[in-house]
Amino acid sequence: MPVDNRRIAKNTLLLYIRMLLLLAVSLYTSRVILAALGVDDYGIYNLIGGFVTLFSFISHALVGAMQRYFNVALGHGDKEEYQRIYTMGINIFILFSLFLLLVGETVGLWFVKTQLNIPAGRETAALWVYQVSIITLIVNLFRTPDNASIIAHEKMEFYAYISIFEALIKLAIVFLLGRIAADKLILYVLLYLGATLVINVFYTVYCRRKISECRYTLMWDSKLFKSLLSFSGWNMLSGGSRVLKSQGDAFFLNHYYSVAVNAAFGVAAQVYNAVNLFLTNFQTAFKPQLVQSYAAGEMDEHYKLISRSAKMSYYLLLLIVVPVVFNLDGLLGLWLKEVPLYTKEFCLFVLLAYLVDALGAPLGVSVTANGKIRGIQVVSSILLVAGLVAGYLFLRAGALPYIIAIITFAVHFGFWLCYMYYARKYCQVRLRTYFHEVVVPVVLVTVACVLLPLGLSFVNVGKWIVLLICLADFIWVGAAVYVCGLTKGEKEYVFFSLNKIIQIPHGK
Repeated sequence: MPVDNRRIAKNTLLLYIRMLLLLAVSLYTSRVILAALGVDDYGIYNLIGGFVTLFSFISHALVGAMQRYFNVALGHGDKEEYQRIYTMGINIFILFSLFLLLVGETVGLWFVKTQLNIPAGRETAALWVYQVSIITLIVNLFRTPDNASIIAHEKMEFYAYISIFEALIKLAIVFLLGRIAADKLILYVLLYLGATLVINVFYTVYCRRKISECRYTLMWDSKLFKSLLSFSGWNMLSGGSRVLKSQGDAFFLNHYYSVAVNAAFGVAAQVYNAVNLFLTNFQTAFKPQLVQSYAAGEMDEHYKLISRSAKMSYYLLLLIVVPVVFNLDGLLGLWLKEVPLYTKEFCLFVLLAYLVDALGAPLGVSVTANGKIRGIQVVSSILLVAGLVAGYLFLRAGALPYIIAIITFAVHFGFWLCYMYYARKYCQVRLRTYFHEVVVPVVLVTVACVLLPLGLSFVNVGKWIVLLICLADFIWVGAAVYVCGLTKGEKEYVFFSLNKIIQIPHGK
């Protein structure tokens, strides 16, 4: 099964445009929402809403399992097996929703009422946020089988269209938030729930009409149930540890500081979501063919795809990270009317952590395709828990809040080392080749990319001139990547892809 470069290129462009659109809307709406809610209420929203995501790690693990099984079924051309996986996925989510309600309305409710540091007078609003967030999470659960199917079938055009609609809904929420007389925090979570319901309807209708395998039937396959849970069990371990660290960090920041620091942590979370959206989108364009090429035994194509995916995702992310990192103060001032203390430091290390993730993610996908994920999930979980414990100890000793972000960077670097080890062990990835073709070029390009932005960062400029400097940095990084970072074949691939997608002429 040869790699379909044209499809990958088309999907990459569509997902990149989707990412830029959602990023622009997310940054704008975050600014308005922070201004409308105020620092304390914004901190409450991120603290409580984030706490609810503690319950979401099981769903993320199951989605990862379904995605892998969907791609394998497509690789084998087995539509009946695909439909059984789809149906059992929904059955599992029904069971998980009941579990979520039971735990959320007992242990979770007790924790919110007794253990969180909520400002006086905002206890009722906090409970509203908690209850509505649980409902929103359950609603999102039932979108995930459809979402996994769209990715498996590489229907990326749908993402482009639904993203425009999603952006319009988020802008509508911002508009209504400033014009309806009500408690802004409660109103915001209710409007967000309504938007989630509407978007879910579009996902459901599209999948029923365009993907024949997305049909739910009354059936129960015990063997498939055990297989899905067995595969997702190790993902649950890693996913649970990831969510535990994130929300544990938020809890410790709340305990040793205040909801104002949670607001800074929440702003950094918006940056995290934007960067994660980018990486997820880009890897989404490659992931189906990475898994399918492995399942089909086309290992040479599989290895080429790993190298290309790692380099391209790193370079595309570098185009965003370098201008932002060297102009962070100015950009935060333009973005937010009131910048919470320590926001810059939180954002800086989040961006650096995801540069490292860009290199490691394709290796992780390769191991997932192999199916032997126990080792990689156990080591990842140990790193996450160790990071959480280290953060607690540092905060307890009086460290500044952004030590959490520094530790997060260290943990993500550990992920990369872990991915390399297990990709070599189980997938016979040649690390010497990987370093020669991927790591060495990106290091040299990164050094070249920071020269001009570093010099410009010492120049004092006006408030809006920072945008022109960001544009200059962006062009510089793009030029450095093209000249120093791409092989002759990769340059031809870029021109070929652009020509096929947007039909522009190109020279030799």
